[in-house]
Amino acid sequence: MNEFIERHAGAFQLVFVIGVVGLALLMSYSLRPDSPGPSSAARTSETAVSTVTPVATPFRPRIELNGVVQARTSTGIIPQVSGRVVKVSPSFRPGASVAKGDVLFVIDPSDYQLAVERTLAEIAVAQSDLTRLEAEAAAEREIWLGQFPDRPIPDLIARVPQIAAAKARIQSGEAARRTAELSLSRTTVRAPFDARVRDTQLDVGQVVTVSAAVGSIFSIDSLEIAVPVSAEERDLIGPVSGQRVSIIAPATGEDVIEGKLVRAAAALDERTRLGTLYVATEDPRLLTAGDFVTVEIDAQSAPESYRIPASALTSRDRVWVVEDGRLVGRTVEVLGREAEMAVVRAFDDAAGVVSIPPANAQDGLPVSVRATNGLASVDNQTPGAE
Repeated sequence: MNEFIERHAGAFQLVFVIGVVGLALLMSYSLRPDSPGPSSAARTSETAVSTVTPVATPFRPRIELNGVVQARTSTGIIPQVSGRVVKVSPSFRPGASVAKGDVLFVIDPSDYQLAVERTLAEIAVAQSDLTRLEAEAAAEREIWLGQFPDRPIPDLIARVPQIAAAKARIQSGEAARRTAELSLSRTTVRAPFDARVRDTQLDVGQVVTVSAAVGSIFSIDSLEIAVPVSAEERDLIGPVSGQRVSIIAPATGEDVIEGKLVRAAAALDERTRLGTLYVATEDPRLLTAGDFVTVEIDAQSAPESYRIPASALTSRDRVWVVEDGRLVGRTVEVLGREAEMAVVRAFDDAAGVVSIPPANAQDGLPVSVRATNGLASVDNQTPGAE
């Protein structure tokens, strides 16, 4: 008997386990509540949502962009003569302002003054030779006419080539004098226009050479603001034709400088794929090159727009509407934001816009409208609409 039990012990254990599992399944089935009817199943498969009904109202977007102040051009200060610097203006320092004609620095003029004096001496010698040659030519002419009244006097005896050479030396001397005086005048370097000094490290005692920059300046009138702008923002702004803008002063963040759009870049930035608008102001002295500023632009008016809860947007430009008891996705054009509301161009909102889309939102999802929120209808008539 013991041998029989030991031989079939595994089979007894298997039968016992199967019996326990079967009993558990039987008890679980008996304790399960009655299955709902078909109508109840249909109701539980629908997702409850809340909707809003937007009202079309006018809206003029006010676009806020960030830009940087920059000068259209930067002019290098390059001496046109070489020499040792003997004077540097206190205004020729980074950040300082200079007026057109102000002295920036002075190069030792001694060598150039000597060059002027040398040319004057050469001119005086050539003038003296010319006077002597003309006197000799007059004397030779009288002698020749006395001896050969019927024959023309030869050019050599009349000193014609010698006189021509003396006159040429005078002309060359005059040209050398003007060149020397020009070089002398260039030892004093002046500001070519009203400007601000961008950079320089020039000081007294330094030796400067021709074509080597000693600093740079930029015209105050050339200051403007470069504003990156996306394609969507560019479309909202419309034509660039002197449109007025507001520039928020970076120093206080409160003072507003009036400006206008003057032009748009001809090409997109290769890295960011953004366009660039340029803003000028009537008083560029209020700007500082390199500053980041905020530019506010009134875009083109949208005659019909909707204000919907910002929570209705599931992405940058996607909302859900209820149509025939099911969710349908809509792509919208966002025009701006007002507090917790998003302003979009009017679109087909069907039976209402879902204010807070469910996590499982998808096209065709059956939904039941739990409540229709009237907040959007009210907010569409609040300030912000024109």
